[in-house]
Amino acid sequence: MLQLFAPPLPTLLAAGMNTFDNGDAHINRNNIGVFDLLVVTKGQLFMGEDYRKFTVCQGDTLILYPDRYHFSTSPCNQLTEFFWFHFISSKGWQDLTIAKPIHCDEGTAIDCGNFLSERPFGITLPQFCKLSNPEAVELLCSKIISSENESIYSGEWQRQVLFQQLLQEISNHMHLANSLPSYAVAEKAAVYLRKNYAKKVTYEDLGHALRFHPNHIARCMIQSFGCTPIEYVNKIRIDQAKILLVSTDWSIDRISESSGFTQSAYFSRIFKKLEHLTPNQFRKQYIGKIPLSND
Repeated sequence: MLQLFAPPLPTLLAAGMNTFDNGDAHINRNNIGVFDLLVVTKGQLFMGEDYRKFTVCQGDTLILYPDRYHFSTSPCNQLTEFFWFHFISSKGWQDLTIAKPIHCDEGTAIDCGNFLSERPFGITLPQFCKLSNPEAVELLCSKIISSENESIYSGEWQRQVLFQQLLQEISNHMHLANSLPSYAVAEKAAVYLRKNYAKKVTYEDLGHALRFHPNHIARCMIQSFGCTPIEYVNKIRIDQAKILLVSTDWSIDRISESSGFTQSAYFSRIFKKLEHLTPNQFRKQYIGKIPLSND
């Protein structure tokens, strides 16, 4: 598996569809600098990447990495049709077989002087998988190829949108629970906490919702995200509080309660720990000032 870093989203550079006759083979390439996504719709390709070998059959998809040696391990033994897509991830990527996934809330907001700055997130994809809905993927691939003939003003935009849908469709077929069970548990816990941050959430509630022992959930979150469930949900609550501090004139007590904190003193303590400012100091940064008249 691999993880692409965003924003910006991965960018499609080129796409096409090839037909190989019996005896044809994919060309050999080394360190080409772009990802090569293959979707086989008929027959099979025999591909290698460094020391790994893949038999990519009808309904399979394979992503060849930009910094590896790619080669054909054997010519095609039947008529083979496949789509190919060259794309880049300008923010970077990592191979999840040798690195820990980076969670979207683990990254630091991009510093541009605004508390609503972009936050890095990860797009996790299988390098090689059997698609559970190959018809939908094939339709998307065909639309991407045909979109090249659309208006020059909207065609490229449409092509990039369709490519994001293709990546999402491939990502949906990945079974994290089988390959990274601790990360799958941590992801489920994160989803639950994001949905319920405004309510009082106990370890018992979390364990009951996920049907795992709370200690196991905590270990999975620490291993995957580097924080406990309480630390995670507090980050979500503080982010919500920051929005309310700037967009409303509510009292600190009301913002504390609306953000999921039961005590405003605890809210203020956590806020200062994470933001290095008190809630009031944070709010004052964004209060408009009436300019003095020159008259």
